[in-house]
Amino acid sequence: MTGAGRVPAVVRPCAQRWVAVLVLALSSWALPGLAQTPVVQAQGGVRYVSGGVGVGERLELAALHAEFNVHMTFAVKRAGNFIADVAVHVENAEAVKGKALLDALSEGPWFYARLAPGRYRLRATYGGRAQTRDFTVRAGRHTELYLYWDDPAAREGLGMEPERSVPAKPRQ
Repeated sequence: MTGAGRVPAVVRPCAQRWVAVLVLALSSWALPGLAQTPVVQAQGGVRYVSGGVGVGERLELAALHAEFNVHMTFAVKRAGNFIADVAVHVENAEAVKGKALLDALSEGPWFYARLAPGRYRLRATYGGRAQTRDFTVRAGRHTELYLYWDDPAAREGLGMEPERSVPAKPRQ
């Protein structure tokens, strides 16, 4: 029997867990040493950002999602564990082969870029294993790329889902 103002004993542990999760999430924002804020960078006129390690980074990247029209996600095949430290090389598929528009290292499982409409070639390397992928960016649409590697090392050219093109959400 619970008295006025008392929380049933069954509810207390659940509430305590939520408080602990909230404290951890807020501390990653409040203490800069625990989490890094994703920084939008530019290379050769291409804006990009990467990250997604920890709740704080994922929330910050989610807020930036609409500003970028190419979204890449990196994970381990089957297990679905996210991975970081993926070398990202993007070149214009219609221009001189090998001339990079973007060469960067992903700091987390999410990598967003802003590319002009056109055809591109992506080479993503993780654990010494590269995957190559051609994709198209269309005006007013987002392109989603999902890349998967075997754990611990990838096998060349396997594990990539086809690209998806989804309507862009209007900026608010």
